[in-house]
Amino acid sequence: MTSEQPIRALVLSGGGGRGAFHAGVYQYLMSDNKKGVDSKHKAPWKPSIVVGTSIGAVNGAAIAQGMTADELVAVWKQLEEQDIQGIPPGMQGMARWIVSKLFDKIMDAKLARVDPAHSTSPIPEEYWPPLPLVPPWLAQRLVGRWINLLDTGPLKDTLISRFKFNAEKLASSDTALLIAATKVQTGERVLFSNRSVYDHKRGRPRADVWPGITRERILASCSIPLVYPWTEDKETNSLYWDGALVANTPLGAALDLMGQDVDVPSEVVIVMMTPWMESGEAQARSPMRQRPKSFGDAITWMLDWMLLSSFRENLKMISAFNDLAERERKEGKPPYRYRIVKPLIVAPTKFMDAERIIDYDGDVSARLIDEGLKAAQKTFRDAFPAA
Repeated sequence: MTSEQPIRALVLSGGGGRGAFHAGVYQYLMSDNKKGVDSKHKAPWKPSIVVGTSIGAVNGAAIAQGMTADELVAVWKQLEEQDIQGIPPGMQGMARWIVSKLFDKIMDAKLARVDPAHSTSPIPEEYWPPLPLVPPWLAQRLVGRWINLLDTGPLKDTLISRFKFNAEKLASSDTALLIAATKVQTGERVLFSNRSVYDHKRGRPRADVWPGITRERILASCSIPLVYPWTEDKETNSLYWDGALVANTPLGAALDLMGQDVDVPSEVVIVMMTPWMESGEAQARSPMRQRPKSFGDAITWMLDWMLLSSFRENLKMISAFNDLAERERKEGKPPYRYRIVKPLIVAPTKFMDAERIIDYDGDVSARLIDEGLKAAQKTFRDAFPAA
């Protein structure tokens, strides 16, 4: 590979049902006659590295094992809430009724109780919420035993039936894949990959990366705390929650996957689920609200800014390394230590409602696909304008 052909990496952040936005972005990236961009970027922009967190791990695995953009779009247009989640089998009586009504209101969908044989939910030893004044037999009827609001058994099946997950195909793919999860017992970020990842700066394999992508590890990356159950990984003897808790866009390991030849530049497309603004830009963007208008708005803003915080730090790191790379090249003292990385941020222009994280309605997904395509188009036209 020469310096004329950058290494391409695609980073897909978490966001549940918002993941339809990823599909629209990927559809644009893989289009073969992009309008309004330079000659180097008209053809399909195929990533050699894909990084995914939460629903980004689901889409990332599909992309890395060869699902086409049109196939991914078709999957998202057909998905419904029942393909992803259901009521935990341990939830009983009053609790089940309340949760069913709550999610019927939020998603306009009637979720079924997941069969215990297909469930992913652990059955805790204690009742929750505790009912100290109620006899155990009545607590069992009113509440049951459960530790999460929804069960991901349907998603486990959907990974194969819709997203065509195939561990062997993924292991032999030419595309490197990294997915992130959070260890329940320690709060550490853990990465799983279909490649070994070497830390070139320290001269050793990365200790935070485990080889192998399994269906359970993709579920682990999607396990939103309290909403979904944690996922157990027997090989690492650990329980995992959603990777977005601590690292929604883990860029460092992706840069390590690019290899030691830092003379080769890279382009990294980072797909966010949150409106992106540089410091001070919010005041200049008239379509952007200046403050939350409701309790729902406040929840949406809070969650989105939490997910975005780690990315801002990653972006500062890339900027600092780019400064060092440019200084090295100006001084003309090879061999160089730092690669020039061009980050391309693709993001929606408006907030997506917080409930969309668990809402997988096909009609809304179609709109998000279109928004993702248009957002990617704008990013590329701004970054690589036609001469």
